[in-house]
Amino acid sequence: MTRTNEERRGLGADIVQRLLPHRRPFLFVDCIKRYRLGEVRSIEASLEISVNHPVFDGHFPDWSVWPGVYVIEGLGQTTQLLATLEAIRRVGAERQDESLGLDALEALDAAYSLRPGAAPSQEGLALLEKMSRSPIVGLASRVDLRFLEPVLPGCRLDYRAQWTREQNGVLGFDVEALVRRRPVARGELGASINTRIPTIRWATASGGLQSAKP
Repeated sequence: MTRTNEERRGLGADIVQRLLPHRRPFLFVDCIKRYRLGEVRSIEASLEISVNHPVFDGHFPDWSVWPGVYVIEGLGQTTQLLATLEAIRRVGAERQDESLGLDALEALDAAYSLRPGAAPSQEGLALLEKMSRSPIVGLASRVDLRFLEPVLPGCRLDYRAQWTREQNGVLGFDVEALVRRRPVARGELGASINTRIPTIRWATASGGLQSAKP
């Protein structure tokens, strides 16, 4: 089923960790709230900032402030998620169904969340396996951000990113970070396409989830 430019539902922490190579304490996206692919490509994600994060032991001793470099990294991880999802859509489109892998992600997310739903198709899982071996997006090639307000522990940091350009293997994104709907940082990020999705046994994960369901 084709759903170009239709807003798609969010994806939880377990799916995020299967799409990104980062791991705690340097994983700065908890979940994807919503995203849109095709001609207009955008994503919204978020991170709950706990006062128990180890960075607050020294940043700063008398005033806990979320580091600006972590805001940049969280926005970068958000753009990587968007690029990865768009790559999954494109591979599906080559097979005449651009929702093939995306629907499999949603089915896996429902299983992780113990929500009722259809099992992911074998074709969708096979596509995700293929994407584990495909180049997606890599290190930032350009960072142009303006910080507007400090980010403090105990808040939810919301990320927004829109894919604005793609040329010679370099992607451009307009990005914004918000707390309680107030912008705390905004600007542009660029990224080069030179890394891969983590190698994942999607079919194994799906089978384990199906057997674990009550």
